[in-house]
Amino acid sequence: MARWLVTGAKGFLGTNTAIGLSGRVEAVGLARTDFTERNYSRSINLDLRDTTDLVEAIRREKPDMIMHGAAIAGHETAAQDPDQAYAVNVTASRILAEEADTLGSTLVFVSTDALFSGQRGNYREDDELEPFSVYGETKALGEEAVRSATAHHLIVRTNFFGWSETGQKSILEFFVNSLRQGRAVRGYPDFVVTSIYVQSLIQVIWDLTERGATGTVHVVSDDARSKYDFGQLVAQAFVLPSDLIAPLSSEGADHVTSRSRDLSLNTDKVARLLGHRLPTQAEGIAQAARDEERIAPLIRRP
Repeated sequence: MARWLVTGAKGFLGTNTAIGLSGRVEAVGLARTDFTERNYSRSINLDLRDTTDLVEAIRREKPDMIMHGAAIAGHETAAQDPDQAYAVNVTASRILAEEADTLGSTLVFVSTDALFSGQRGNYREDDELEPFSVYGETKALGEEAVRSATAHHLIVRTNFFGWSETGQKSILEFFVNSLRQGRAVRGYPDFVVTSIYVQSLIQVIWDLTERGATGTVHVVSDDARSKYDFGQLVAQAFVLPSDLIAPLSSEGADHVTSRSRDLSLNTDKVARLLGHRLPTQAEGIAQAARDEERIAPLIRRP
């Protein structure tokens, strides 16, 4: 059984990855703070900024695959501490890639749609990068560091939703929690993404690695939706009151970076690689609704 080392194991993507890989690989989780995850075979408590310890851990574990899902991902968080964002998103990514190359392993680098400006949408893999935030800038540099360090890489640009370990990290959970509590909420009609259900994302990553795919690929939903439209789809799938959701222009919102963008990614390449299209956002939300009773209890810590 192949061994996967997963960074960010305690977070949203990491906890879902352990479930998605269950029974397929020996999954070893790496996280900055101490954790006991029953879905990983074992856990490593390590700060990615401790480069010496990071190298030692990789050489000790000798993974066949490294899935680098850890990141300083929030636009505001990265802007407030750019040094930390650079250390995790760039330096640690380079070290992981270098060690993967030495071991003959493959590095899966989880990237983002925030590499693009959002001025037009439907971005392809070879379109020019125009990040609009420190987060996007450091992820772009991280991609380049990975490409320079090893040919054995799979860079997955994505945007995802689903059930998180806190129950509050995902846009899906924002709408479900709010509407179930009868709270009126707002969604941006001018912020468009191609967000994919996280378990579908993990399945696609698995399928690509099984095919030996390398390079850069966009793994997102087959269709573009605004945040407002996404909320309406959630209300429909979970049979919740859609009239509690009102549109809100992001132009006047209090954010470090503007939320008025079309960050949709084109999925033609991944569809060719897999031989089928990816799910739509409505299909992903419907799957998340079916998965709630099975997935959420496995992810959420007591």
